[in-house]
Amino acid sequence: MLKSMRSKPIAIALICILTGTTAAVAAIRIAPKPTTDSVTIRSEKATGEVILTYQDGTIALNRDCRTFPCKLDLSALPKGEYDVMIRSGTDIKHMSGLYKE
Repeated sequence: MLKSMRSKPIAIALICILTGTTAAVAAIRIAPKPTTDSVTIRSEKATGEVILTYQDGTIALNRDCRTFPCKLDLSALPKGEYDVMIRSGTDIKHMSGLYKE
């Protein structure tokens, strides 16, 4: 009985982490996937700074989007996989998996 009571806070914490992570990923929608020259990013936030990074963490593109959806020109970027983050003040939402053909 005691052992099961100790594991409940851990289970609750894991559920909260997984729910929060899923909500953050669902808040950013990217189309088309994969992309070639341009991409449209949608977010539940009204405004934000869109940051694309290479897989090593260096910044590939940084753009202040005054409204969403926000269309980005990716024609100058090389082919490959990028991580996408939206920063709005101190709040950062993250989604990986944007691939440019």
